Amino acid sequence: MTDGVAGVPIPEELRRRYLDEGYWEDSSLGSMLATYLRARPDQTVRVWSKTSPRVTTFGGLDDLSRRFAAGLRTLGVRAGDRVVYQLPNGVEAAATFLGLAALGAVLVPVAGFYGRKELIDIVNTVHASVLVTTARHGSRNYLDELRDSRSAMPGLTTVVLCGSPPVPDAIAFEELCTAAPLPTITGVEPDGPCLFAFTSGTSGRSKAVLHTHRTLGAEVRLHLAAIVPRGMTPQIMASPIAHAAGMTMGLLGPLLRGEPINYVDAFDIDFILDVCARQRLAPGGGAVVFLSALIDHPGFTDEIAKRMGYVVLGGSIVPEVLVDKAARRGITVLRSYGSTEHPTISSGLITDSAEQLRRTDGRVLPGVEVVIRRPDGSPAPTGVEGEIYSRGPDRCVGYLDARENDGTFDADGWLATGDLGILDSAGHLAITGRTKDLIIRNGYNVSPAEVENALLTCEGVGEVAVVGVPDANTGERAVAFVVPRGSGTPALADLTAHLAAIGLAKPKWPEELRIVDAFPRTASGKVQKYVLRERRR
Repeated sequence: MTDGVAGVPIPEELRRRYLDEGYWEDSSLGSMLATYLRARPDQTVRVWSKTSPRVTTFGGLDDLSRRFAAGLRTLGVRAGDRVVYQLPNGVEAAATFLGLAALGAVLVPVAGFYGRKELIDIVNTVHASVLVTTARHGSRNYLDELRDSRSAMPGLTTVVLCGSPPVPDAIAFEELCTAAPLPTITGVEPDGPCLFAFTSGTSGRSKAVLHTHRTLGAEVRLHLAAIVPRGMTPQIMASPIAHAAGMTMGLLGPLLRGEPINYVDAFDIDFILDVCARQRLAPGGGAVVFLSALIDHPGFTDEIAKRMGYVVLGGSIVPEVLVDKAARRGITVLRSYGSTEHPTISSGLITDSAEQLRRTDGRVLPGVEVVIRRPDGSPAPTGVEGEIYSRGPDRCVGYLDARENDGTFDADGWLATGDLGILDSAGHLAITGRTKDLIIRNGYNVSPAEVENALLTCEGVGEVAVVGVPDANTGERAVAFVVPRGSGTPALADLTAHLAAIGLAKPKWPEELRIVDAFPRTASGKVQKYVLRERRR
């Protein structure tokens, strides 16, 4: 690693393999993306919005991003500098991503729903002097929040503001883009950092994950090319560019394939379906919660479902019942498994069998290796559950805080994912839960994922999360948090009767039920079970 950032050493044997087999290239993220933009300059980029729709092209986006990069350079931003951005989907968000890559700066995306505390922590953690944000979006006034918290970020010297008239304490994005376009992509070391992605996981503590030009480039060239079928109806992406799904499937994937880019600037299911109906487009994928909301919506017609054809889902365990429901509408669910640390470990492919798509999270992808380990660290046999360890050319190079690397990355390049899974003889991986998510009741291990999948087939259950809480008699007890579906509200007796009817062992049944309107979630859509546990207490 360079620029004063210490990563986790990659074993020399792996480095040689990734280079010799073409998994790693010497090009930077900026030069790779510039090649894609200039290969199809007339391709369309659209932002669908109720208030500020925009249309441009790859060529227009290339010009705007290079002007933005040149404007940042006049402010003193150089290759290796960390730039934080918190933006809704829009042309400015795409140009910010591409412009920072062209300049060789380190991208530091911040989820749109993050508040003042998270923004302060991120800006101070990465020592950023520049923040790109928006004055307001929807009902939220980001500018007022920023002014209230500016003193808590002493290193922040410059704010670039999108979609706003000039204000005294910020530079307008449009003003910055009056500079002549950056003539050439800034050269950087391919092993240098290009992205600091913050993840809260399920613990609630955010960590900065380090990706280099090589690791992120491998994800784009190898895995996005393998996962997404070519020649399908263009999909609208609701997930923001600051999130993994919006960045990879909404921006980088279409650039790689030379296909149209379509974003919406807010998650409004009625608006998305209306656009799809009028423009003959299809909804995109991302988090499980998106498909759950979409598939039962009255505006999700058979015609739209047919155009959609497939959807890539990740970020959390995909219930089999949802896969079945989508299949009945003619939609192939491609379950994808990965994390901020290792973006795509496995994925369903359009050529997989229906049973493989239903029961597994796809096959291990090119260049990636997976081993399932027992609690004592020994390899588990094929078909036996254990903790998933992964390594590959797209795996990150560690955390910004080197102390957090211990216990997560080992000397042979393996990442301890913290997830439980089963690997079959054909190389298909099924995620079964989290190592820290197990409920131990009277010495009996209960997998919440198994119980959740069973409860999702119960009438009146829309969404469910099962968590363990301390119990004086049994060690732990299972609590089911349920978002109801339909007009009725299920009772605990309804859930246990259903589990008994389908034959689930009684020790796995929840002993308590909490009805909620919605679940707290991470940026990738994972349910934050630690928050539910705190609510229960």
